[in-house]
Amino acid sequence: MRHHTAHADLIAEIKIQLKGTYGGIASLCPPARFTAPVSESELRVLRYLPTNLTVAEIAGELFVSRDTVRTHLRTLYAKLGTHHRAEAVERARDLGLLAPSAASLSHSG
Repeated sequence: MRHHTAHADLIAEIKIQLKGTYGGIASLCPPARFTAPVSESELRVLRYLPTNLTVAEIAGELFVSRDTVRTHLRTLYAKLGTHHRAEAVERARDLGLLAPSAASLSHSG
């Protein structure tokens, strides 16, 4: 008689993690997970990250202070597990928080 162990749960989790593989080779990035949900305010800032706008310009567009934008950027980077703007954009696209880039759309077909 088999007893239920944590192995089945572990295997299920591994299978979920491996769904993001290409040709059986796991991607080089660790699986994307949030440490906490992204707030509406953070999402508004996130949507400007693929642009070439500066922090001051984003603040002007959103009618908030530069410090507010910087705070949202810090928390976004932490939640996305990134350290730079380009990494955050890439991770957000992978998670479906941002639309795919035009370049990735042209290469997918």
